[in-house]
Amino acid sequence: MPGSFSLFATTGSARFDREFNMTVHAPKLLTPEEFASLIEIAITSPTPVVPAPHLAKLISLGYVIVTSKGPLVTGDGLIRITESE
Repeated sequence: MPGSFSLFATTGSARFDREFNMTVHAPKLLTPEEFASLIEIAITSPTPVVPAPHLAKLISLGYVIVTSKGPLVTGDGLIRITESE
């Protein structure tokens, strides 16, 4: 249409070559024992005593990283702790 504004004036239609997924931000669920392990790492690092499956899950969720000094709680892990208080 002459004189009107159109976002698709050059092609006449919108085309998408990708699918866009929406990310839902929700707290990642931890069992009470896994949450206790997260707190244990935050308090007693660098030598926390936590079950290996808990440590693996906390690492996979991005709440803990393992450094040369031992496991450390990440910023996301600290946020997760404070959101639960």
